[in-house]
Amino acid sequence: MRISIKTKIAIILSLLFISFSLNGQVKKIEKNLLMEDIRQLAQIIESSHPDPYIKGGGKIEFNRRLQKLILSIPEEGLTHKEFYRALLPFVASVGDGHTDIMTPSSEPSKPGIPIIFGIVEGSLYVAKVFSEEQKLLIGSKLLSIEGVSFNEIVKRQGEISGWDNEYQILTKLCSNLGNIAGLELLFPKWKEKDSIKATFLLPSGKYKEIRFPILEKLPAPLEITSRISLPSVEKIDFNYSFLDKDKKICLLRIDGMFSYRENFEFFKNMGVEWVNLYARRIYEKYNNKKAPDKIEEVMEGIPSATEFFRDMVMEMKKAKSKALIVDVRKNSGGNSLMSYILGYFLYGKEKIKDISITSISIKKYSDLYFTLYKDDTLEKINQGKPFPLLKDDYDFSEDPNFMGKENFIREREKEMEKWIKMIPTFMKVFVAGDFDGLYLPDKVFVICSPWTYSSGYQLTSMFYKLGATLVGIPSGQAGNCFGDVLIFTLKNSGIRGMVSHKQFLDFPEDSLKGRILKPHIELTYKELKKRGFDPNAEIILLLEKIKGI
Repeated sequence: MRISIKTKIAIILSLLFISFSLNGQVKKIEKNLLMEDIRQLAQIIESSHPDPYIKGGGKIEFNRRLQKLILSIPEEGLTHKEFYRALLPFVASVGDGHTDIMTPSSEPSKPGIPIIFGIVEGSLYVAKVFSEEQKLLIGSKLLSIEGVSFNEIVKRQGEISGWDNEYQILTKLCSNLGNIAGLELLFPKWKEKDSIKATFLLPSGKYKEIRFPILEKLPAPLEITSRISLPSVEKIDFNYSFLDKDKKICLLRIDGMFSYRENFEFFKNMGVEWVNLYARRIYEKYNNKKAPDKIEEVMEGIPSATEFFRDMVMEMKKAKSKALIVDVRKNSGGNSLMSYILGYFLYGKEKIKDISITSISIKKYSDLYFTLYKDDTLEKINQGKPFPLLKDDYDFSEDPNFMGKENFIREREKEMEKWIKMIPTFMKVFVAGDFDGLYLPDKVFVICSPWTYSSGYQLTSMFYKLGATLVGIPSGQAGNCFGDVLIFTLKNSGIRGMVSHKQFLDFPEDSLKGRILKPHIELTYKELKKRGFDPNAEIILLLEKIKGI
């Protein structure tokens, strides 16, 4: 189960903020305390991560970087912010997009460049602006900032954050360009903090240099008015509508995979502590009223993916819909159980089971794992195993190369049975079997983007394997990667971070697909420009291709 970085950050940042100040001055943390934190960080990464050395030159190089980091700490110590910056390259060198540390500030960062960028063909282009006079920039490609070339900026971004593929670097770059703290990391020589200079290549082919003011607060963004009306996700992260009066084409929008009942059922049965808090927040947002005291009543009031997808597919079946378009362009993840629930109604359990054995995952146990997952004890883990695993072992029960294919299939089926029992809303439907493979239209399309990440990517990959046509721009998530993060806190500085404890091999025999899963119908800059930089250009491109469906 992959839980998105975005979701983990939302959970953790709501729990704790730490600031250090004394008499109006920023307080430095003593060197010996910082050295303890560095050692703690290294120990957490080495003990929890499945392979923290593979992308960084091996174990010796890991320790070389560790000791260089310790040597770089000055005698007078560092401020909280300075220490965070010092740690970034060390964590980034693990080369894992899910292993990271969180921005330590208790204050939200001021906005950065007043532009919202899109990603296409390895470039950043202007997708939204914040003033009428800047509208002429929409569709322009970013060439440089403060005299630093785009390629150099990308290189700098890759040195301060781990990444799985080139598109992921660009999503992280977009995030850093959008706030002052990120700009300061990327442009340490930037002096005039009240403005910033950038150069663009306009759609006309002309160059344009602009100095943007740094604003305290951004107004509502401006973009090209789309020719496509998307179903609303104002109250919940998923919704659907039909794009034609005959209901031949259904558009299912899934912007996230966290705010649905089965997610909370699953984590409640895992014994995770944050379930009550976040279930109540989702309930109150959706129902616009105070949540009841009993958690069971709270979860009953949260929309169910099982019920939602069942009703949608039943409506499609009645209308004899010809195509389903699943839009996951903004889906940065959550709980991947939603993918299986949707797949069940479309393809049926046997096909879902067949697809589930094409991916491999290898889990690394550690003290941190058992601290966070208190109910997942070694006693439970070792039930039915040929020999008992220890607390620091790897679990190869989802690796057919280790288990043998028959044993692997048997273990995967047991795992599926386990999680189905943990989501009773879906289990009732699954056991009854009345809606197994309820209806499959002639064509299924999945529209993805570089921001289709983690469990959002897992839906994309799963449907790709089931025969769906991918449309859009490649995901920033690599299929062959590390993930499923554990949250930690450094004891002296209070800096929080996350570390992967699983290796995922979505395409174990295809390293190219495992790095970048290319869409069958790719949105290029030329195609984007042809459609006037419409924010839903991918859907327009697709509808043009399936016009005769």
